[in-house]
Formats: sequence, structure tokens, C-alpha cells
Amino acid sequence: MSWITATISLLLAQVVTSVFYRLFFHPLRRFPGPWLAAITKYYRGYYELFCDGGWLDQLQVLHEQYGLVVRVTPNELHFSDPNAYNDIYVTSRAPKDPTWYSHTSPAPGSVISELDPKEATRRRMKLGSYFSRKSVLQLEGLVQAKVNKLIKRLSSSQKPTNIHYGYRAATLDIITSYVFPQEMNALDSTDFNHPFLTAVEGIFQTVWILSYLPFRLDRLPEWICRRIAPMTIPLLDERQYIANKIDGMATSDHNPEDRKAVFELFLRDSAEGLPRWKLIDEGALFQMAATDTTANACVIGTFHLLTNPDILVKLRSELDEAWKDAEEGMIYEQLGELPYLGAVIRESLRLSCGVAAAAPRQVGKKEMVIAGCTVPPGTVIGCASYIVHSNPTLFPDPHKFIPERWLGEDSRKLEKYLVAFSKGPRTCLGINLAWCEMYLLIANVFRKLDLEAYEATPGTVRFRDYILPFFHEHLHVQVNGLRS
Repeated sequence: MSWITATISLLLAQVVTSVFYRLFFHPLRRFPGPWLAAITKYYRGYYELFCDGGWLDQLQVLHEQYGLVVRVTPNELHFSDPNAYNDIYVTSRAPKDPTWYSHTSPAPGSVISELDPKEATRRRMKLGSYFSRKSVLQLEGLVQAKVNKLIKRLSSSQKPTNIHYGYRAATLDIITSYVFPQEMNALDSTDFNHPFLTAVEGIFQTVWILSYLPFRLDRLPEWICRRIAPMTIPLLDERQYIANKIDGMATSDHNPEDRKAVFELFLRDSAEGLPRWKLIDEGALFQMAATDTTANACVIGTFHLLTNPDILVKLRSELDEAWKDAEEGMIYEQLGELPYLGAVIRESLRLSCGVAAAAPRQVGKKEMVIAGCTVPPGTVIGCASYIVHSNPTLFPDPHKFIPERWLGEDSRKLEKYLVAFSKGPRTCLGINLAWCEMYLLIANVFRKLDLEAYEATPGTVRFRDYILPFFHEHLHVQVNGLRS
């Protein structure tokens, strides 16, 4: 027998043994799911890579077929029971899956991807005060200024406008002016199409391809990546932009009265020895996450308001009654007292879902009970917010836009299951800023502008799972004038 034959025989024996073990002896063998998913992670990979980020759609099919818990890879379970979400994420017993966060996350050096709980807590505490509700209220004028700029741009346009980019330009300008010394002025871009926004789309369109490579391609020398992997160019360009900001911070005079959260973090952590690549990832994450989540909710809310006249009439009636003169300002705290506006925003968040992909956690050294199900140690576990938000028991007609579901007697109970910003110790740092942005954006757009959707269909707000929701189509609006 030649060495080639022997090698092939050995490899085949290894494959057969692995398949046999995973099907009949693996600790997860008793959990239901497709037999192919029990054998290889590429069952899931097929939907992520070749079905246009279609894993979320397939997850729903699997749960309908197999029940509340499904084995989705050889060592991973996904739960659809809404109560599983709190069991998984509102606990310290299920740390982050190190493989996913170090290899798949677009910003593995950021606080959201930090695997050491103590280090993550330390970094979050540094930022926490800057994103408290009190701090957001103190800087509300900054947010309102960007909202006013968006309204002015929209009202002056004589043609249909890409409000998908418009909302993103506003949230991008808000976060950069909030945390960095220099602004990006995305709201000044032609058609709101700032290069950063298209770069982010490019980054997330390649995320699944990069995740299935045996190493992080974007960590190779930049000149190699640009030559052999053009797909990494948007990510490299974004990191270079952040790196330039960091270098500028290091050489500029720092005003201690300047409340710039990331600016402060960079200066302190660089002095304490935090690696430069982690600083770059931190800055990139702030801009990517703070731009998309809020803007997605506003896009989906705007679409449903403009395609459901009855809902739009109710919202405008409430806004007009509380906000008599459109030329006068109305602050966030006042807007927060308007129940129907709040219901519209919550329903927009529910349908936009925050992060599309389930954030994977890993059971520790002891087994865990999740939604009444005992899970072996070492198992990767997850529960996607989209699946929770689409639960028909909690949210009847889950794919319909029904703000009234947040106004009933059971609405407070539903708040527990609105998980667009996650829950527990890793809740989104910018949640208070995001709420402020959404209230000011939706209220100002619909109180001040007479607008209509332009050539919009249900497909306009149909997104795919590229970790964050990704929209192939963009919502456009035609502004007919200002409302008095």
C-alpha cells in the first residue's frame, strides 16, 4: 500500500469516526435537529454563505419542525423559547464563545467582544458614565442639531431621497460628534451617501466568508490583504480611518472639560498599555453599531407609518396635539411622555431586531438549565433576538406592524422580551443615546415633514442576516413640504 493510499485511508477513517461519534456518542446526540447539522458546521454555513445570509429564515423553519431547541452545529444549540433569552444572556455562567468572538466578530478587540469578564467590566465602567441617561440629556442639544440638519436636507430636496442613508448619516454624525474630537459631516454628503456607510455595508457583506476561513484574513499585513483579498478593503479602510483619528488624538492638546467618551478611553487606555489594534477596533465598533441599530429601527418605522395611513394619522394626531408649533422645539423628556409615539418606536425596534445573528455563549464547566432544558458543559448556545421578537404567542401576527400591542394591559410584560439592545451585563452601552435618537428622529420627521414613500414594497424592509440586518433595497421618500 502506497503512502498516498494509506494517508487517504487514514483520513477517511478519521472522518467516519468523527461522524459516528457526533451522531451517536456526542453529549448533544439527544437534541433534535438535522442529521447534517449534527455532523458539520457547514450545514449552517451553506445558508450563511450561499443563501444570502439566509440562516435566520432557516432557523425559523428548523424550530417549526423540531421544536423549541434545535441542534444547529455539532456543538451548538439554538433556543426559540423567549424565556431562554434571559437564561442565556442575563447570567455570568455562560461566557462568550471564544471562537466566534475572536474569529467572526468584525471588531474582536472591542469591549463588546472582550472575552475576559473582568476586563470587559473595567472597560465598560470607564464608558458607562458617558452614556448614562443624565449624560445623554445634557448633550441632547447635540442630537437635536443633527436632527434639524436632516430635516433641513430632506425638506429642501426636490427629488426622492434615500432616507435609509439619511437616518444613517444622522446617527453617524451624532456618534462621531459625541465621542470623537472631529466630526464626519455625513449629513453634508451627496444623497447622504458617505463613504463610511458604503464601507460598513461592504464589511458586513463579507463577514460570513471571512468567518469560515481558518484564520483572520484581515490580520495579515495590509498590503497582502489588498492584493489577495479585495473583500477586506472596506474593513481595512475603516480601521485606517480610526487609526488616523487615534494618532490625531495622541498629538493634540486635550481639554479635560471635553466630554468625549472614546477620546477619553483612548487616551487613558493607551497610557495603560491597551494594544493599538484594540483601540482601533473599539472606535470602529462605536461607529458601526451606533449607526446601524438606531437607523434600522427608524427606517422600518418610517416604512410602516407611510404604508399604513391609519397608524400615521394616530401618530400625527398625538404629535400635533402635544406639539402645537412645529417651529418650536420639543425635548426628549416631553416626547417620552407620548404613549403612541413610544409604541411606534418599540414596534419599530421589535421588527428591526437590533443584531440579527444570535450572540453565541458557551456553557461553563457545569451544566446549565435553559428554559427547563439541561445543557451539557462546553455547549455553545444562543437565542436570536429576531426569533424572540417573532414569537406568535408573545406577539400575535408577529410580522405585522401593530403599535397598539405596546399600549395594552400586558405591554409592561412585553418589555421583558424586547431585546434589540440585548439584556444583562452586556446590554448595549449606547442604549440611552439610542432611545434619545429614535424619539427625536421619528417625532421630528413626522411632525415637521409632509412625506410619502417612493416605490416602496414589503421587500424594501426585508433584511438578511449578516450579523447586523442587511438591506438589499433602500427606502426612499418624497418630501412634499413642511407641516405647520
